Amino acid sequence: MGYVFEEHETVSDGVKRIALEQLDKVAQYTKSGGKNRDEVIHDARVSLKKLRALIRLVQVKSNAHVLTQERVCYRNAARRMSEVRDTTAIIEAFDKLTKHYADQLTPKAFSELRELRKPFLRTQKRQQGNTSKALADVARMLKSAQQRVNDWAIEDDGFAVLRSGFKRVYRKGRAAMVRAQSKPSVENHHEWRKRVKDLGYQIRLLRPIWQGMFDALANEFEKLADYLSHDHDLALLRQRMVQNPSDGRTPVKTLVALIDQRREELQVEAKRLGIRLYAEKPSALVRRIEVYWRVRCSEE
Repeated sequence: MGYVFEEHETVSDGVKRIALEQLDKVAQYTKSGGKNRDEVIHDARVSLKKLRALIRLVQVKSNAHVLTQERVCYRNAARRMSEVRDTTAIIEAFDKLTKHYADQLTPKAFSELRELRKPFLRTQKRQQGNTSKALADVARMLKSAQQRVNDWAIEDDGFAVLRSGFKRVYRKGRAAMVRAQSKPSVENHHEWRKRVKDLGYQIRLLRPIWQGMFDALANEFEKLADYLSHDHDLALLRQRMVQNPSDGRTPVKTLVALIDQRREELQVEAKRLGIRLYAEKPSALVRRIEVYWRVRCSEE
């Protein structure tokens, strides 16, 4: 059915169905021997992020202990695949960066920058030998998770079940945005990015409330997440390039300067969009969405 609450479906049934569908997807990804391994790792990690966002939406005091344990399980599974994915993300960030500034570089400078990419390709190739082991570990870690889903204690009380979780994630994202802008750091921007992704996934879950509006809102949060994700990947690339203080080669200095310039551009775009998306106070936003929910229910 997809990552969305269906009409005429209780919240409890929807949560469990969606969780089982995402866990089944991860299981299938771990068995995808012929598919591009980078895509498999990426898709599996996305499903695990969706699961954690789903849990954050319905987690309340009465089920917090159990659902927190499930969230930790999914987080650990995603981390098992992070090493390979991080290197791939750095290579992708490198390619986007050089493409973005291609018209500002001489052929010689462009060629010298491309040489700096080769060590990452060698690292990626070396790590891919561990991909099968990582996927097998993830499959084993999540084997019992599917069996536990039907035991989750989720109340069937309409939007009331979702209210506190949605409000909490929005509030944390809003606070993370303020923190990232007042005290810019790789860590603070990364934390904001995680909360943006959570909220974007949760908005997609609520699409049936008002599909056109929620699709548009989810797309804007996805755009914000893309700005912050690219910024984070460039930060990782920068860290790798400056690990050797004695490396004063001109191409390295050029690459670092381009990274700094592009990150500044991305952070400006993220700030501009974030201010709009987080303009409402948490209570006001939740009240508005609850009204939409009630209108939708009255139409059934």
